Amino acid sequence: MSVSDPAQVHTFCRICEPGCGLLAEVADGAVVRLQPDSDHPVHKGFACHKGVHYLQVHDDPDRIDRPLKRMNPRSEERGVFEPIEWDDAVREIAEKLLQLRGDHGRNSVGIYQGNPSAFNGAYYANAASIARGFDTRMRFSAGTQDTSAKYAASEAIYGASMAHPIPDLLHTDYFLCLGSNPAVSHMTLIHISDPMAKIRNVKKRGGTTLFVNPRQIESAGPETGEVLLIKPDTDFYFLAGIVHEIAFGIGFDREEVQRHAKGIDELLDFVAHYPVERVAEVTGIQAARIRQVAAEFCAAPSASVYMATGVNQGRQGALAYWMLNMVSLLSGNLGRRGGNIYSRGVADVVQNSKRRRADPFFTGPLGTMRTVSGDLPAALLPDFIDNADDPIRALIVVSGNPLLSVGGGARLREAFGKLELIVTIDLYRTVTGEMADYVLPATDWLEREDINFLNTMGVAIEPYVQYTPAVVVPAGERRDDWWILSRILQEMGVATLLDDPHPDPFAIVDAVMNDSGLSVDLLKKMPCQTAVLPEAVPSQVFSIAVQHDDGLIDCFPAVFESACRTAADIYDELVAEPLGQLKLITRRTNFMVNSWLHNLPVLKQGVHQDNPLWINPDDARRLSLVDGDTVHVSNRYGKVDAVLVCDDTLRTGVVAMTHGWGQGAARGLDVARRHPGVNANQLSPTGAGAFDPLSNQSHLTGINVEVSRDTRTAAGGNL
Repeated sequence: MSVSDPAQVHTFCRICEPGCGLLAEVADGAVVRLQPDSDHPVHKGFACHKGVHYLQVHDDPDRIDRPLKRMNPRSEERGVFEPIEWDDAVREIAEKLLQLRGDHGRNSVGIYQGNPSAFNGAYYANAASIARGFDTRMRFSAGTQDTSAKYAASEAIYGASMAHPIPDLLHTDYFLCLGSNPAVSHMTLIHISDPMAKIRNVKKRGGTTLFVNPRQIESAGPETGEVLLIKPDTDFYFLAGIVHEIAFGIGFDREEVQRHAKGIDELLDFVAHYPVERVAEVTGIQAARIRQVAAEFCAAPSASVYMATGVNQGRQGALAYWMLNMVSLLSGNLGRRGGNIYSRGVADVVQNSKRRRADPFFTGPLGTMRTVSGDLPAALLPDFIDNADDPIRALIVVSGNPLLSVGGGARLREAFGKLELIVTIDLYRTVTGEMADYVLPATDWLEREDINFLNTMGVAIEPYVQYTPAVVVPAGERRDDWWILSRILQEMGVATLLDDPHPDPFAIVDAVMNDSGLSVDLLKKMPCQTAVLPEAVPSQVFSIAVQHDDGLIDCFPAVFESACRTAADIYDELVAEPLGQLKLITRRTNFMVNSWLHNLPVLKQGVHQDNPLWINPDDARRLSLVDGDTVHVSNRYGKVDAVLVCDDTLRTGVVAMTHGWGQGAARGLDVARRHPGVNANQLSPTGAGAFDPLSNQSHLTGINVEVSRDTRTAAGGNL
């Protein structure tokens, strides 16, 4: 087929939750164009620029096509890598893993799983069995940098970590949105097409959207709603104040709540400590305004509430999610059309994440701790490597870049130098890959068949399931993540899918979809390979999502008690902070995703070619700083230098940087290395005090910093 007459393949994006439908044009075995799929029954031609520009990732000459082996010691700053045959690579890796396990025990091997793996259907469906094959408790993931607060809270409140009542944006009359910027990030743990269109429709229906954020975000405006500027890392107190106002001011239908919940008196005793007057002192929002929000929320015909990464990454993300669910429950909007609902999707799978025991904590090598969805806190990864009694000695990194995404990068880099084996499975040789002993080339999402498996269950406002074939044959010797890991396990003598002459990584997916009368083969025959599923039934929050044995929502889980005491201590700490204390938040942009997309020339535009420190002009004047100054940003955890950019969208007292920069050492990434930026996670805490012990969630936003001008540079320098 000629380039002038390309074939068209219906596929979908796998960068973030919406999974927007895309149309790939293929000629002579190559993808020549990606565009939004106007025929898609749900997305109907919507896709953002990141998905469309993914073709630059696919065609990037810096992609790795063959397995690479490090040929010089890791102590040398610059890695020297040579190609190695697949069979030799997996054999050598397996031999080393077996030797370490034999000499030092099962927990000498650790696994770190990055965010992209959640959008890889074949891998995600088989991840649990693959992890069991490596037989280690040393499991870590990017989840403890972005979403584990929600998983831990849902497990306590509903009895299942995958029970997440999502805002019914298609019908709501009032939408309260905390710590999210849908115009940029498209929301998380919710699957919805064109989220900004849904938010604009709230106002078109005569409803209200209110964003709660430390800056005037891009999502706000005349067509959507206003922003209530809050001090960073205080969302828990704001939500507790709303619950207090509902409980002791507006009132709630106790008899109706008792039909579905227990622990109500204990909840009320707790929120009694957080009246709006007291909450106003730390949130920076006037008591009258908090009362108004509570009143409007309860008076609306229907109201929904949502929080995302900007809240999760604070010190009390799990408690904030608890309060969020209590706002929905006490206001009568939980399990109600237009409120917060549970979307069954393709199958009832929430029971697979049912809480196993009331007390999830155990005594580990570093003290009392827990796992969340099987993962230990990534903030403790360097501590586990440095643990004198039982250290991690080998680390396998799957589609992740922990040196940039985990807090305290310098300490983690030092710890990585002590490992006897590092294996990365990725598209590129990243900063983490530069420290690896083996870098194994993975397929991208245009090179593998897939199903939007994760987002078909429990979090889809418009539930559907879509299959995509591999749009093109993988280049070089790239392999799917599940195949690479299974091949290593096979060499270790562990049974895997590859033992079958015709391995089917979608067998689990087929079994799940069978509940809805679907299969991979049926999807292949449907228009856009997509089956649209029934709309969510709001009341299924109570009949499906709640997994406690007594069938009741727990309004005051016992596991929260110690965190509640910590909340009081943090409140006192916030009140005592000096006037003018600067708080660093994470700023999402349209020019990157976490540590992805750094090597795309099209996304290196203007000030976004680097990672500046954004600051409110009033704070800049107070500190005698101007646009273009090079500044030192520091705290007791670390120090970075950045170029200053004034930004009046920020609340005073708030500075911002973007997560995931710092690719200067990635010699395999030409564009990213020339625009490295700085890694803001150097300013994040590491170790025992770096995460919420309730959820393992790393503390990555609302961090105290000091900012001073670098006197070695001239003021007013250009970016």
